[in-house]
Amino acid sequence: MKRYKFNYAFTFTFQMYNFLLIMFPGLFIMWVSINGMEDIAYLFGMYIFFFLLAVVLGNAIHFLICLFTEHHVYIDEETITLEGKKILTESMKTEDVGLIVFDHGTLSKYGRGEPCSVNLFNHDYSKSLQINRPSFFMILEIKKQCKKAKFKFNNWKWYIIWCGVDTAAFAVLSLFT
Repeated sequence: MKRYKFNYAFTFTFQMYNFLLIMFPGLFIMWVSINGMEDIAYLFGMYIFFFLLAVVLGNAIHFLICLFTEHHVYIDEETITLEGKKILTESMKTEDVGLIVFDHGTLSKYGRGEPCSVNLFNHDYSKSLQINRPSFFMILEIKKQCKKAKFKFNNWKWYIIWCGVDTAAFAVLSLFT
């Protein structure tokens, strides 16, 4: 049986990764239009540095918080169990999971955002299990244990639209510089 803790920094870290990934095509176009292809290694180096800084910062916050939290999700070959102080213990058999939905959550400056979550549904959608604040390794383990289940990423079109809008904005800005 594998035990997992909630990752309270996952939503923030995931949104930082997405921000960096969305910004890259536009920054690349702007860099090339202003500086040409010279020093392109500098751009890639800085981008990789900030991406790794986000990874280290997010994981450092998570490991610091982990020192003071307990395990709440238990995954074995047959069941996925979610338990906690403020929620009832829920479980679902891994063979019953037909759909796994990942929701990236939202951030808000007033603290009313929604955390990342993994929602597990059985084949006829009559039973579900929602795990808020999953860790990355927990998601991988759920995907590994539920081999027959489909995996769906909610709101993926939002990222493509923002990447296109951002790239277009940087391209227009680079024309005026």
